[in-house]
Amino acid sequence: MKIKNLLILLGLCLSISVNASMRRCMLLPIRDSIGGALGFKVFTEVEAYLKDSDWCYYTSNSEILNILTNHKRNLDSILENPKVLKIISEKTNTGSLIKVEIINQVRGVDIKIKVLGDNGEDVFFKDQTRLNVDDPKVIAQTIKNWLSVYEKQIPYDGLIIGVLGNQFSIDVGTNRSLFEGNELLILRPTRKRRHPLLKEIIDWESNKLGTAKVIHSTENQSQASVLQYDTTKKIKNGDWVVLKKSSKVGVVEQKKFVEEDDYKFGKLGELSLMFNIGKGSATSDNPTNRKIGGTVLGIDLAGTLWVTRKYWAGLDISRVVGSLSQEEGTLTNNSNSMSNSFFKVKAGYKYLPMGFFYGPQIDAYVGYGSYTYSLDTSTSDGFTEVTFSGILLGARGSIPIQKVLRAHIELSFLFSPGYTEEAAIYGEDDSARTYTLEIGGKYLYAPNMTFDFAYGVNSSKASFVGPVRSISVQQSTFKLGTTFTF
Repeated sequence: MKIKNLLILLGLCLSISVNASMRRCMLLPIRDSIGGALGFKVFTEVEAYLKDSDWCYYTSNSEILNILTNHKRNLDSILENPKVLKIISEKTNTGSLIKVEIINQVRGVDIKIKVLGDNGEDVFFKDQTRLNVDDPKVIAQTIKNWLSVYEKQIPYDGLIIGVLGNQFSIDVGTNRSLFEGNELLILRPTRKRRHPLLKEIIDWESNKLGTAKVIHSTENQSQASVLQYDTTKKIKNGDWVVLKKSSKVGVVEQKKFVEEDDYKFGKLGELSLMFNIGKGSATSDNPTNRKIGGTVLGIDLAGTLWVTRKYWAGLDISRVVGSLSQEEGTLTNNSNSMSNSFFKVKAGYKYLPMGFFYGPQIDAYVGYGSYTYSLDTSTSDGFTEVTFSGILLGARGSIPIQKVLRAHIELSFLFSPGYTEEAAIYGEDDSARTYTLEIGGKYLYAPNMTFDFAYGVNSSKASFVGPVRSISVQQSTFKLGTTFTF
């Protein structure tokens, strides 16, 4: 009954508005577990940032708090009600409701953020992390980092708020880099795409209606005229406008999250393709030392699915071929061919030291790996096709060097791997080990595409007893390729 009365009160006290823009935001009261002392300090810091930001028209929540004065005791539960949030959004013309929760721990705090849409239910963005400190400035900076990520996910620069023939008004102006002479794309949203597991809004589908040109612009509003229609549909209030990438009149070009169909920013996973060139070698000690080596060429294909922002699953497949010749020892056959196949299936956890997805990242993963080194069988030389397989353990760290450049290092190994051989030369192994090391980087070419480069080493060895014998295989390659997000 209290909620029902509150809904009526909100409806009577606030004026009705429609077409709430995601670029109109409100910071709801920040909750903490110590009576609000920490939450208030963090709120002040974040609110100051939002008031000065160029992506968000900040709406103060003071009017809402005045209405909710008599409900302070159960304010948290009230602000969990989608109906209440929907009315707050509608009456304040706010399209991004920012909710933050701080949970105090013995050492540090847990922070959670959620940005909700104007219906009180759509989740546009959410994340959480643990900090080892309870400094309000550090907590506030973490929230600012998250909001910077969210800002890049807003799929438009402005909304159409008035139409007169082929001319229309836009709810943003020079504050969003819309200057007289800029060309715009006009889009109509058709459907929201949700994450299949988290139900978070991850993308919007839209149809292009046409192009337009800004004919007048003030700080907070612009007027534009249609240059060309791409459909029979006419523009209307609520349609999106996006500044064309090639439109540079009066502004320094900024990359947008959505521009035509050229950039479909991915949030479900990644797909990588790498080409390899380097050296491969094989060494047998049976009983004398013999080694062959040569140039190898290969290709890597890797896919990653983000189950959540921190949990992921992956599949890696690699193929390397080459021709090897004698390097050490006396061989019956002075040449041999190499054909290596690698298979990895992984599940991992991503740790964000700064709570910022595009900041430093540390991944730990576990899975299954199978490495097959196919050599022409030569019993007298001690070479044949061998396979190492077993539980895969690994870790990967990456850090941004510049805005468009990221470096990484990755180490993985097979835990107590099993060993098999095509021809019975050595028999059952006494011990086996295998590891993979990679160092490289990524250059951000587009919002959903990177150019990748790396140097990788893969090494496997099996030892045998009675008498002591061993076989080892190694490859070291330089890699160039690309990664697409989807």
